[in-house]
Amino acid sequence: MLKDWMTKRKSSALSVDPNDPTSSTTTLQPATGGLLVSAEECFIAWRSHFETDAWRAAHSTRAVSAIYFHWAGEGAIQRPAMDVQFDRLTGISSHYQYFMLREGEVLMRPYSCWCPACFSVAEAGPGCGTRLNSAYEVVGCTKSGDPFYSWRNASCRAKSGAEASSPDKRAREHGHHLAAVGLKPGQWVLVEAYGDEVDEMWLGKTVAFDGFGSGSSCCKRHSGGQKNAFGTRFNAGDYMVAVQWYERLPGDGERRQFYREEPNIYVINSTELRGVDVEVTVIGALPSVPGASDDPEAFLKWELCRDAEAEALTWCR
Repeated sequence: MLKDWMTKRKSSALSVDPNDPTSSTTTLQPATGGLLVSAEECFIAWRSHFETDAWRAAHSTRAVSAIYFHWAGEGAIQRPAMDVQFDRLTGISSHYQYFMLREGEVLMRPYSCWCPACFSVAEAGPGCGTRLNSAYEVVGCTKSGDPFYSWRNASCRAKSGAEASSPDKRAREHGHHLAAVGLKPGQWVLVEAYGDEVDEMWLGKTVAFDGFGSGSSCCKRHSGGQKNAFGTRFNAGDYMVAVQWYERLPGDGERRQFYREEPNIYVINSTELRGVDVEVTVIGALPSVPGASDDPEAFLKWELCRDAEAEALTWCR
């Protein structure tokens, strides 16, 4: 009905100059057989034609027997005070496959690969089962090592507006939740390595810490205002978490193998937690050194579960 109506009339505003007073209808009473030069004139013409008793009566037996129009004039649509600006994906016209990691972070590569391993990654999405390691390499890809099929991390984050803080807020709240559920000494944890240019996460193990006032506790909730303690800043409601760090073994291309270098205790903020009680398995032992620690764990080699790593990565900023 609308299509038939429009085909009988000229409705293009491009054929006139809207700033020319001689070509616009200031009375908003368009001649239905002439040229409509604004959206409002089109609205008035539609309403005067379709919203009449005569038109409804003539179409009472049709599937559509009534049409109503609504006009949103200037100021009727409320828009945000500030338009949100986003990071631009450079090279978007020369990349043909994308993979969303998390809010504001996307992987892109010049050519698409749909080998079984890559298809598995696309099907599983981010998180457990993705077969995507921390270097964004698809394990088992038939084109592994070819730069044309290598993923690179790119940002499409919001740079302004309320959305700009969304990834950080989401990550911090997740860390708080993990600590609030309860932590015990001896649990493997993944912590976001914010600012590290090589790795996104560090592996640690929770340990009992006398500094929390109890020799059997590895976690303490901070009360009061902002405070610097144990070299870390805490705000009200944050949790202090005591951990020992594990270093990555040299020569491991996937960077999922670790050893403990020094049994020092560090205190982190729960806002940086990304995974708790993650799966880590023993894969061997380092050569013993005369005079070294009697702790047998000091010589063990550990491997982080790929799924645990992938799941924790989805919570990073």
